[in-house]
Amino acid sequence: MQRADLTTRTIAGLVDLLLIIGLARLPDVFGFLSAAGYILLRDGLLDGRSIGKKFIGLRVMLSENPTHSVTYRESIIRNVPFVISFFLFLIPYAGWIFGPLILGIEFLTALGDNAGMRIGDMLARTYVILQNSASRSTKHRAEQQSDTAQASIIVPRDSQQ
Repeated sequence: MQRADLTTRTIAGLVDLLLIIGLARLPDVFGFLSAAGYILLRDGLLDGRSIGKKFIGLRVMLSENPTHSVTYRESIIRNVPFVISFFLFLIPYAGWIFGPLILGIEFLTALGDNAGMRIGDMLARTYVILQNSASRSTKHRAEQQSDTAQASIIVPRDSQQ
């Protein structure tokens, strides 16, 4: 299983951000609570994949048991920094500084960590993998073996008459 790089994770996060913005635009408190609920529960929804991660081909796995995807519990733990940042954006001026500061710290932590883990991943003991990396590498190896087998076939020359 290949760990997902930071660029791929960011693209999946941007897809999720579009959904969060759409949910936040719903009327009154319903929109705010829907957006906050999605932020917290998103990685537990589709077998360890948020909608953005499913679209890009990522999955969140448990560090202790890499064969199992995360549950709602781990999803809530790993996404607490994001929901705190979301709540801070409601506070004029101070929240507009501290909200992005939390997001920046998360990004810099993931950038500086060898495994690409952000603070939420460390708290929940999770990591993000490329969903299709195993099937892609298996398919690539099978194609290489097929090409090698075809190249090694010796075709006899036509015999002279």
